[in-house]
Amino acid sequence: MDNQFKQELTKIEIPVELHERSKLGINKAKKEMGGRATRFVKKRLAVAVIAACLMVPTGAFAYQALLADDLYGSFDNLKKHVASATMESYLLFDAKLNQASGELGQEQFEQFKDLLNVVTSAKLEYGDKNGNIDYSQIPAEQMKEIKVAMYEIQPYFDKLNGLPSSKEILTNEEYDQYIQALMTYETAMAQLGVSNAPEIDMVPADLQEEFIEAQEYLNYVNEKQIEY
Repeated sequence: MDNQFKQELTKIEIPVELHERSKLGINKAKKEMGGRATRFVKKRLAVAVIAACLMVPTGAFAYQALLADDLYGSFDNLKKHVASATMESYLLFDAKLNQASGELGQEQFEQFKDLLNVVTSAKLEYGDKNGNIDYSQIPAEQMKEIKVAMYEIQPYFDKLNGLPSSKEILTNEEYDQYIQALMTYETAMAQLGVSNAPEIDMVPADLQEEFIEAQEYLNYVNEKQIEY
């Protein structure tokens, strides 16, 4: 591990208990700011679900070969494809993989990595400078593989974020709609070229209805998970 990695590691404080901090933060926001804060938290959660594989920090960072390199090759390789990527987010992603390795067990972790490899490969091949994919532009055969991977990997993301499995608390029809909403939301972000949740007036008129429906459904699932 080179000096740049060592320097970045000394700068980052990674919380030991992401799950408890998330729950406390949500409850505190609700108490202090009421309904407005609740809507804000939901919005941030919706975005967090989409970006879970890149941005969510977690427990103690292990000083070892980076698991993230198995998926992206290196930070430099990721940076070539995703201009908005930072060393901090890369190290936090690696910490997330270390958490997954400890929490899932060897067999489940290998399954998780296989699915994550499909998702990250799609990000590198089809993602824009922010890592968002316009799924309407992906060939049908690749689209089928990516959608299957997203369908199977979301429960892992739920578990690692301290949330109940969306696949278990939703009906089959609802879960299909949830995965589609995630893809619709990301597609809109890719078409707009933004890295954060866009305001509705930024979305082209012909996409607004579909975007609003996706956003509302993501909030519905987030709320259902939090209250479960």
